[in-house]
Amino acid sequence: MTSKWTTTTLPETKGTPLAEQFAVVLLRGKNSFGDLIYSYVKVFLPNIQRFKAAMQAGNGFNPSDFGEVLAAGKGNPPPEVHAEMVALYPLIDNKPAESSSDSGAIPTEKKAWDEY
Repeated sequence: MTSKWTTTTLPETKGTPLAEQFAVVLLRGKNSFGDLIYSYVKVFLPNIQRFKAAMQAGNGFNPSDFGEVLAAGKGNPPPEVHAEMVALYPLIDNKPAESSSDSGAIPTEKKAWDEY
């Protein structure tokens, strides 16, 4: 089972990145049941191009295929989880969901069961 994901930006990879370098990406999306979900994924730079291609393709994917899932859940990340991720890791998308104004952002309302 895969989910569709969105994020604001991904880092550009120039030259040869060191295998130990990583970034944590906050993904927001919907699972196959239509529930809003989030996932903080630790992506090592050698996987960034594959991850970027999967994001651009717009198809569903499993975040753990590209790195280590540090935290995940339904809805938006709780403030304490977001604060912990910001304090511990360099984040690609560290904006809270409330301030996200991207036109491609996942809508926050949940559909009725018969609208899927």
